[in-house]
Amino acid sequence: MNDALRRAGSRLAMGVWLLGIWLLLWGRVDALTVIGGGIAVAAAYAASRLPAVPLVRRIRPLRVVEAVLEFSWDLLASSVVIGWHALYRPGHVRGAIIDVEMRSRSDLILLAVTNSISLRPGTILIDLDAERTVLRIHAVPVRGPQEADSMRDGVVRTEERLMRAFVTWEDAPPKEDR
Repeated sequence: MNDALRRAGSRLAMGVWLLGIWLLLWGRVDALTVIGGGIAVAAAYAASRLPAVPLVRRIRPLRVVEAVLEFSWDLLASSVVIGWHALYRPGHVRGAIIDVEMRSRSDLILLAVTNSISLRPGTILIDLDAERTVLRIHAVPVRGPQEADSMRDGVVRTEERLMRAFVTWEDAPPKEDR
């Protein structure tokens, strides 16, 4: 699929999404509401130059379930760790700023990774370099280089899970299409 066709499909998908939101806000579906929504969507695109939504080349449902389960486990485990540190000697908890190099060049995967680490207790994204190759995160608790490496490895594993679940055009070679 060429780049222009992908971009057009992406914009169409975003337009359908916005039209769906418009219809939900109005609470009814009739010709006038649909036509008005179409005009509103076209005006929104013209006024704001909305970005193209990244498209997924392939979704692997079992890998998606695996990624959700592993994220849920990470969420539970980090909540317990942060809760324990908040109750036991809260003044002695140390954090660190950690740089994590990303393999994926997909905006969708990058967005999912940054949301995932920001949703977990104890980690938050503080910077994303202009080249989109390095995430800078603040992590708690980190008492030394080994725990910093463990946090970094956790972010890399999250990216790998998401890359296995959602095959994007930026990360998969075109010949892999089956």
